[in-house]
Amino acid sequence: MDDKLPEIFWYIFWIGFVVLAFRMAYLGGKSGHDQHMRALDILKLYAEKGAEPPPAMMDQLAAKVFQTPGSKRDATGGLLPAFTSFLFMACLAWAIRAWLDGRGEPLWATIAATASMAFFGIGAFGFLLAALITRKK
Repeated sequence: MDDKLPEIFWYIFWIGFVVLAFRMAYLGGKSGHDQHMRALDILKLYAEKGAEPPPAMMDQLAAKVFQTPGSKRDATGGLLPAFTSFLFMACLAWAIRAWLDGRGEPLWATIAATASMAFFGIGAFGFLLAALITRKK
């Protein structure tokens, strides 16, 4: 029995992989943007009334928007989960590359797996380095 996958499955897999990666990046950025826009809407309501927002509310907005040390997340709060995610993706790409290595699959699939392994591996290293050198304020 020939257990070589048809080439169309590899096209579908890598297109899905790229779409998923871009979707995750888009949703991460959109969530931060939406949070900032909600804070601006609150400030806009006070500006329309011509009133000064209460200092306690300003502190809460600043903590939420700028992630100050008094909030739940500090400066390294998003770096370690990003490191874990990138490390997982690099290991997954390595496993796919190892699986493809001796199976006679198309060369472009092995190259794509190697490239994604390098991308996510370097990204994981960058997030880890950033988490280690970022100081808590």
